[in-house]
Amino acid sequence: MPWLPVRFKDKQVWAEVDDAGQLKVTDGRVPLRYSQRGGVKIYSGGASRIGLINGATPVDLPDGVSADDAPARAPSRGSGFGSAGTRTQAQAAAARRWSKDQIEALPPETHLAFTDGACKGNPGPAGAGAVVKLPDGRVLEASRSCGIATNNVGELTAIGMALELLEEAGVAKDAPVVIFTDSQYSHGVLTKGWKAKKNTALIHGLRNQLKPWKRLEIRWIAGHVGIAENERADALAVAGSER
Repeated sequence: MPWLPVRFKDKQVWAEVDDAGQLKVTDGRVPLRYSQRGGVKIYSGGASRIGLINGATPVDLPDGVSADDAPARAPSRGSGFGSAGTRTQAQAAAARRWSKDQIEALPPETHLAFTDGACKGNPGPAGAGAVVKLPDGRVLEASRSCGIATNNVGELTAIGMALELLEEAGVAKDAPVVIFTDSQYSHGVLTKGWKAKKNTALIHGLRNQLKPWKRLEIRWIAGHVGIAENERADALAVAGSER
């Protein structure tokens, strides 16, 4: 996997790049590592804070640590949004504006899905919820119990449920679809190439489910900031965890 030496917070680190040497930017953030050794933790940093080094060229580095072992707050550092449950009013307002802008910028023919997971204990009774909004005005919902599991299982299961709802509605596999998740973990293992030691069968199955969808994107969205569909997905997930 190619990594480029860059400057970040006055330190030299390595940023993940594609085969053309361009930074891999997702939702304004880039995967970063602080060492060339295998097994190091992979963080993410704001693309605007990364400084390129003249003459630096990409190098292939061994895999970093799995997403399961990364600090829970690491993906949110530098975003300015804080974390759900601990955000200030200003952070919540900024996260809400940013999330709404993402949704409103999409073409009207886009099929939208919002997913969330819930867990009482982690592991504990877990649930998953999904809301799908179609361009023709239809809204489909699903709630499911995941048994005794982790929150990550609920988050991943919800994405699979959204795909099921899209198929149930007869949405073509080449239609534009955006699935919004407030789980950095799910976003990472499904779109950023994060390596996971846990939930591998579930992740592998989801990746196979996603392959036929030619124009589908999974995007991260801030959770619990007043986005109606995200809040509804959360309520459905909580209902699933209580069954």
